[in-house]
Amino acid sequence: MLPNCYVLGVQPRLWHHLLYRANRSRCAGSSDPAAEAALDARWGCAQRLAVYGTLAPGERNHHELAGCRGCWRRGTVRGHLTRREYPELRPAADAPWVAVQVLDSRDLPAHWAALDRFEGDGYRRLLVVAQLATGPTLANLYAATPRRRRSGAR
Repeated sequence: MLPNCYVLGVQPRLWHHLLYRANRSRCAGSSDPAAEAALDARWGCAQRLAVYGTLAPGERNHHELAGCRGCWRRGTVRGHLTRREYPELRPAADAPWVAVQVLDSRDLPAHWAALDRFEGDGYRRLLVVAQLATGPTLANLYAATPRRRRSGAR
């Protein structure tokens, strides 16, 4: 579940610890404000979303991001991608690289709650290392949860 923090370069143990704390809290349905703030201060991850499925440009649910002005870039993340009713990605540091589209938008923080509701119980928003042409960064990504219980309107 945890990304490979060594690609982040500077102080990988610190970033790994903060990512672990942030993602552990998110998986438990809460948050770790101190870890989230430290990661966002360094990486700007609150304003970044990596998508691999129906939220991507040109896909059927891209309209859910209509209020988020910003810049799209191609990237990759490590994870296991399966395609069932909807694409499902489970991040893993030792997994193959998966192509994603990465949105940088200052509007995202105002939309996280609505996007979380849209994704429902089948997905959890986690922080992952995304490799871009300009180098590695952190991004939010909707990862498939272990059990597929749909409450969102996907």
